Amino acid sequence: MLHRYRTALLSPVFALMLAACPEPVGEIEMPEPSGEVSEAERRLADTVSAQDSLPEPLVAAIAPDGQSIPDVLRCLMDRDVTLISAHRGGVEPRFPENAIETFANTLAGAPMLLEMDIRRTADGVLVIMHDESLDRTTNGTGNISDLTFAELSAYQLVDDEGQLTPYRIPSLSEVLSWARGRAFVQLDLKRTVPVEELAEAIIANDALSYAMVITYEVEDALRAAAVSDEVVISIQLTDPERLETLRAAGVDPARLIGWSGVQRELNPAAWAHLLEAGIPPVAGTLWHIDGEVLESGDTSIFAAFADAGAAVIATDLHWPAYEALETRQDTVSAFRACTAAD
Repeated sequence: MLHRYRTALLSPVFALMLAACPEPVGEIEMPEPSGEVSEAERRLADTVSAQDSLPEPLVAAIAPDGQSIPDVLRCLMDRDVTLISAHRGGVEPRFPENAIETFANTLAGAPMLLEMDIRRTADGVLVIMHDESLDRTTNGTGNISDLTFAELSAYQLVDDEGQLTPYRIPSLSEVLSWARGRAFVQLDLKRTVPVEELAEAIIANDALSYAMVITYEVEDALRAAAVSDEVVISIQLTDPERLETLRAAGVDPARLIGWSGVQRELNPAAWAHLLEAGIPPVAGTLWHIDGEVLESGDTSIFAAFADAGAAVIATDLHWPAYEALETRQDTVSAFRACTAAD
């Protein structure tokens, strides 16, 4: 099924995907809601009606009743299975980053987590977009925060080869509507988005079981936790003292995903304390290790990360990494066993 991706390592497209590091979220003031969401509501209705035209996941991502993403990851860990997180949804030629159509294309091939980025428009709509500017990933110009959602809807996304696609910038509500019963999503918020607003959007869209907030600072994790004791939080936990701070503040470790950072080499010590606490560790091979794999063609490092206990590997090389892991595990069977999909 995945043989069409075996030449991906040699494609120049993947070299272009080694982009800048995520921005940590700083202290920002909560903006006043504008109430101008009519365009978002219309687009959401259109998305719901168009979902049947997209491919369905090979295995639907549905957490069992009363469970959420960390529970599914712990179940996979019990089966010695490591999951791939497709950075910005799994970019390929003709499938641009942060597009619903790209998400659907990725999951049609294999079970994975989908990482995506959140920004806020001038009229208060949360949208899926990494950059503040439209210039790199669309046929438009200008900043997301200066434009309304209706204005953004006029532009089309381009893929990493610069080719125009028919796809458009989706709102968070559109993505969460599509993802329900299909995908587990990781939401990486940018500076224009208050973490409380993102947590509240997850609750409003009834997405607690299949969506998580990505944070980088303890303060942001605490703010997200204060919204609801059911919000799943990914937090950078390379320092064991950070975990103790969260525990002391009353945050249940069972709702945490532990980000161990983007690594330049295999370093299991970075997540050993997470495994001891029962927190699924996520290790990033983005940019540095991914770049070495592109140059050498040797994908064995991904299996080495899995053997060392990483619950999730975040990478731009989602298909080569997935195939490398299949030499040691049956992801599809384990994913079916750990979800309520069947």
